[in-house]
Amino acid sequence: MGVDYYKRGNWNKKDDYYTPKILVEPIIKYIPAGSVVWCPFDEVHSEFVICLKAAGFEVLNSHINGGLDFFKYEPEGYDVIISNPPYSKKKEVFQRLFELKKPFAMVMGLPILNYQEVGSFFFEHQEEGRGLQLLVVDKKVSFDGNTASFNSSYFCFNLLPRGLIFHHLTHNNSNKKFGVE
Repeated sequence: MGVDYYKRGNWNKKDDYYTPKILVEPIIKYIPAGSVVWCPFDEVHSEFVICLKAAGFEVLNSHINGGLDFFKYEPEGYDVIISNPPYSKKKEVFQRLFELKKPFAMVMGLPILNYQEVGSFFFEHQEEGRGLQLLVVDKKVSFDGNTASFNSSYFCFNLLPRGLIFHHLTHNNSNKKFGVE
């Protein structure tokens, strides 16, 4: 594909937020048993890697910091792709995911649906498999101790049993709950 992900001036500091455990847990029950999961934007200390391994999945993680650029690298032998991709590359990430033709679940802010180019992209890809699916959590989860200003949920493809599922979270990982599960 050739996107130079971290080209000078192309990196956005807001692209590097770590997903808290409370937001990783809802997707686990939808991953088919025995799946090998690729987490393409995750280092070994990522909650995705930790939680998925604890749930019994084999996890292949990769990250640009280790020289493995999602837009140029693909591991062998995986079944599902799950991660929290860089927000500034949202459309490029979804283009690449659809090219890979594997089930996926990506944490993204629901406001991306306000972008006409994103809506048009999903419209164009709705006939592939089951099309876009959403696993929407009922709280705005914190990534840094402060309550987020928008809801972050899962944008999925060929993974959920139906197109729209709502999931209750016990808390939003803010203030006193930040970093405590």
